[in-house]
Amino acid sequence: METMEYRVKQLLRSKVVPAVLSIVLGIVIIIARRAAVDLLVKIAGGLAIASGIGFVVLYLTRKNKEAGSFPMVLACAGVAVLTGILMITFAENIVNIFPMLMGIYLILNGLSHFSAAYVSPQNRVLICIMGVLVVALGVLIVLQPGAIVNMTMVFIGASFVINGVMDLLMIRKVRETLILN
Repeated sequence: METMEYRVKQLLRSKVVPAVLSIVLGIVIIIARRAAVDLLVKIAGGLAIASGIGFVVLYLTRKNKEAGSFPMVLACAGVAVLTGILMITFAENIVNIFPMLMGIYLILNGLSHFSAAYVSPQNRVLICIMGVLVVALGVLIVLQPGAIVNMTMVFIGASFVINGVMDLLMIRKVRETLILN
């Protein structure tokens, strides 16, 4: 029978490689931000294509085909596959357009706060301040979409690096504790 100490040592050994990979991945994302985000869009496109194909395969392999409409399944699958192909083909354009669309959404949402302020006089000042902040953030995103994407990728990369470093520190501390006991 395995001892608890042996299981902990096995767990620690299994966490070293993912911790190091997390650090390496984080550094790669920070250095190659644009390539990383393009790759993420292409991966999402591949997943959309796979899900479209999966819709059809699941429909064809299930026993009770009466429960669903094959033309509807084909339509959904077609939309998913087409979306995936577009994402893979135009990844760079999507990366450029997506932050702008988010910024436009925030601007419209922030403007809607002003109509809410009109309806709610007791919270008017707070709602207007929130509206101004949301509109300002939306304008910033629309004017600097590339900077927003870069900041997001740096944040993601830094998160991976911090995660890997923390895992390695935890492994070291637990090993020291096991050695001392």
